[in-house]
Amino acid sequence: MIRILFFFSVLTFTSCTYNEIIPVCTPDEKEFSDLVKPIIENNCISCHNESSNRPAVLDSYEGVIGALDNYLLKERVVNKSMPPYGFPEMSQEDIDIVKNWANCE
Repeated sequence: MIRILFFFSVLTFTSCTYNEIIPVCTPDEKEFSDLVKPIIENNCISCHNESSNRPAVLDSYEGVIGALDNYLLKERVVNKSMPPYGFPEMSQEDIDIVKNWANCE
């Protein structure tokens, strides 16, 4: 009986992946269009566009989602490393909008 219980426990714990245990959200596309896109256009798109040859192209919802997943967009906005030195800083209100949207809040 103990062997069966042990086997069942091992099977249960090994059958779940990380994403199944902790739910992952997808930021809302409508909120992106209404709230986040104007912030991106005012602060990011001059450098992060198709012709810039930068790794993150932020000219669409899909591009911004890719930057969230692959280039730490939220973290770089929150810790104010983006926009970089020499460019106007984002307001705390804009930072909070991007952060809350990225966190699906």
